[in-house]
Parts: sequence; structure tokens; C-alpha cells
Amino acid sequence: MKIPLAHAVIALMFAGAIAAQSLPASPYVVVRGHAERSLAPDRFEVGITVQKSSLSTLEASAVVEQKIGEIVRNLKAAGLKPAQITATNISINPEYRYDNTTQRNVFTGNQVTRNISAKFNDKKSLQKFLAQVPAGEEIRVSGISPSLSSQKAVEAELLDAAVVDVKNQAETLLGKFDLKIIGIHSISQDAPSIGFEAKAMYRSMDVAAAPPPPLGDTLEEGQITVSKDVYVVYLIVAK
Repeated sequence: MKIPLAHAVIALMFAGAIAAQSLPASPYVVVRGHAERSLAPDRFEVGITVQKSSLSTLEASAVVEQKIGEIVRNLKAAGLKPAQITATNISINPEYRYDNTTQRNVFTGNQVTRNISAKFNDKKSLQKFLAQVPAGEEIRVSGISPSLSSQKAVEAELLDAAVVDVKNQAETLLGKFDLKIIGIHSISQDAPSIGFEAKAMYRSMDVAAAPPPPLGDTLEEGQITVSKDVYVVYLIVAK
């Protein structure tokens, strides 16, 4: 697996130069291993809202149910199974307008709303559905959320790569400072809390800068970047 970005953060501390209680009092170095990958999404969740306002709640409900029926038929025509379609119950909310003459809120009707969530397993079926969304001011596609079907597998691979990276960074960078590792204080995927005094030394090194990910089409809204970090606090001494 090609890892486009590796970034190491090195903090060299000596006894008495640290304020954070989570770090050792003896000399140590904090090394960050990093791995990331940008991938095109292959799963899409779409939210659809159907609303209708009217003095007649029955009339508004009938319009909403009619539109919902059209949407569900189009979703099934796009290849979605019932388990991929979720619809909320109807909600009814009164609407008012402020009357400047009477200085009171005047009831103007009820707004009937129902939401649908649909999960697409590929972009082609999503495009087919969007091309068939019924026209009308009552229907609003409220958002498209892209995701990866392989998210967990990619995260596992990147974690392994970040572990390899942190080991390589420690070996390379400590060698440049004539230091050697005598132990490990802690390993974490969260950055340790580091406090510095005037004598503390800080170094940040970009080992390889990653190019910006290529832009996807407007439907994909670009690519999804998955990353993993590993922070190791090594105990060190001079060679």
C-alpha cells in the first residue's frame, strides 16, 4: 500500500523541562507516525424532505403522502431494497404570521412534514434516482453524505502503516541526534499533552509532503481522506 504522507513530530525533553504529568521525568522523545489515503466514496446516504402547508391538514397530508409514494417508487426503480429506505412518521406543526395591526400572531395553517433516508450502494443508482426526483416545491433533497464501504479495512491497514512509520522516524531522527532508545514509556493514537519550558527543544519534520487529493465530480464532492496516527514516547540516552 502506498502511503502518500508521512509526518514526524519530535519533541526532545530533558528532566525538569516538562510540565505535563503524563510524560516521564527522564529524557525522552515523542515520535508521531502518520499514514493516510484518499479514496473515492462508494456509498451515499441521501436525505429527502417532503413538506406541504395548508389550512387543511388532511389536504396537506394527502399531498405529502402522494409525493412520498412517488419517491419510494423511484428509489425502488433505482435498485434500492426496502431495508435501504427509512421514512419518518408525519409531523404536523402550526404556522403563524405576525399581524402588525392587531399585534398578534395569526394562524395561517399547518405544515405537514415527512422525511426519507435512502442508502445507495453505488453512484450509478444514486444518479438514476436524482434524475427522477419528482418536481415540486414540496420536495427537497436535504443532503448527500458520502462514505466508504471499506472504511474499517482501510483504517486497519493505515494503522499498521503508521506503526511502521513511527518506528522508521524514531530510528532515522534519533540517529541524527546521536541518541538511542532504551525503552518505551507509552503508545497511543492520541497526541500526548506536552508542556514546554524555555530549555525544551522542539522539532517538526515533514518527511514527504503529499500532493492535494484530486477533485472528484460534483456528486462525490471530492474524495474521502482516511488517516491514522500513532504516538510513541521513547525513553532515550546519548550514545
